[in-house]
Amino acid sequence: MPFELKITRTVDLRCSNCGKIITGEPIVVKTCCVNKPWVFCSRECYKQFVAKWTRNQDAGKGGGTLRKVVF
Repeated sequence: MPFELKITRTVDLRCSNCGKIITGEPIVVKTCCVNKPWVFCSRECYKQFVAKWTRNQDAGKGGGTLRKVVF
């Protein structure tokens, strides 16, 4: 699960989700599978990212067979 980081410097950044320039306080998040922190402009963008990220993490846990061998 992604966890939120506290950022101390304020620079103009772009949102990792929508691409908007962030001039205020950004939301910075680190995931377990990407070394680079993700930066978001709002809680809504962060929620959209978490929904997509969780869906992708659960994709490998389907447990079903994709194809059957037909003889």
